[in-house]
Amino acid sequence: MHASDEHSFLTVPMRDAKPRERGLTHVMDKGLNLREIEGLFDTAGEYVDIVKLGWGTSYVTNNLEKKIALYRSFSTPVVCGGTLFEAVYGQGKMDEFKRWLEHFRFSHVEISDGTLDIPREQKLELIADFATDFVVLSEVGSKDSEVNIAPYLWVQWIREELDAGAWKVIAEGREGGTAGIYRPTGELRTGLVDERHPRSPRRPGSYGTSGPRSTSGTSRPTR
Repeated sequence: MHASDEHSFLTVPMRDAKPRERGLTHVMDKGLNLREIEGLFDTAGEYVDIVKLGWGTSYVTNNLEKKIALYRSFSTPVVCGGTLFEAVYGQGKMDEFKRWLEHFRFSHVEISDGTLDIPREQKLELIADFATDFVVLSEVGSKDSEVNIAPYLWVQWIREELDAGAWKVIAEGREGGTAGIYRPTGELRTGLVDERHPRSPRRPGSYGTSGPRSTSGTSRPTR
């Protein structure tokens, strides 16, 4: 129901018109066909700000150009899922990936390291590099349920990636991720963190800034 509808009776916050910078809705396309996309925008198009073609679906779909054109007709940018970027990184195909993005007229790109380790400085360099030609969405967090990240590192890494050129930073929090565990007491905890490897208590990561051990899960003071 819309706030402007003559039958509205609840007080709801007003949302800026598209394109907007706040109150964004990021939708995942897990393989929608053209009719389903039209149905989505017929039902809720004014609320959809950006669409992610999940995982590697953009690379294997039969009608990618038509899908992107349809989303563009609804003034909605499309971004590939970070899993595709990680496959590209793992195979050392960055130049080919950039040409592919340009061929299909992607304006946005996601840079993540949720399934593999990318050295921290290299990830920041990749964000800065891609930001010269694309709008970058980066992602902090892991899809590995055994990886726990100290709260102060969430804050530090998000700030670093924004400074490197990311437009927005996504906090990985899906069912397999560890954006945080909410305790009944209201305390946000991420488990014990190995002071030598703050990214993971069990599996040493190849990047991360060492810091004091956190046992309470509370954030360190920030600037």
